[in-house]
Amino acid sequence: MRPTLQTLKKRDMQPIQTFAKAAAQCAAPAKVYGACVAANYENVERNMCHAEFAAFKACVQEKLGRKW
Repeated sequence: MRPTLQTLKKRDMQPIQTFAKAAAQCAAPAKVYGACVAANYENVERNMCHAEFAAFKACVQEKLGRKW
């Protein structure tokens, strides 16, 4: 049985909420990354927006206080 939002416990949602808060604090790099993806979605290539993603990832990691 798959859990629904109603059956998920608060502790189960904690990591998602923590990540969402960190990502929300990185709106500028996220917007740049999103614009890169949107501009190139018809010609997808490996690592096409790598620099933009790396900047967004670094921002999120800084806000979370951990790396992955």
